[in-house]
Amino acid sequence: MNEKLIKEKKLWNKINLLREEMVRTASNKNLDFLDKEVLSLSQALNKLLNEYENLLHGK
Repeated sequence: MNEKLIKEKKLWNKINLLREEMVRTASNKNLDFLDKEVLSLSQALNKLLNEYENLLHGK
């Protein structure tokens, strides 16, 4: 398998896991998405999404 595709798949899996953790954390604590813990997860998710976008565009 192409190295770029492997990297893309790993990154996409991390993105999905982090998004699930963010939603689970917010739901378990009845928090809104402005809570500090949830925001921290959201920022990590955004970082991964940016990395994924850069990977797709070959940067």
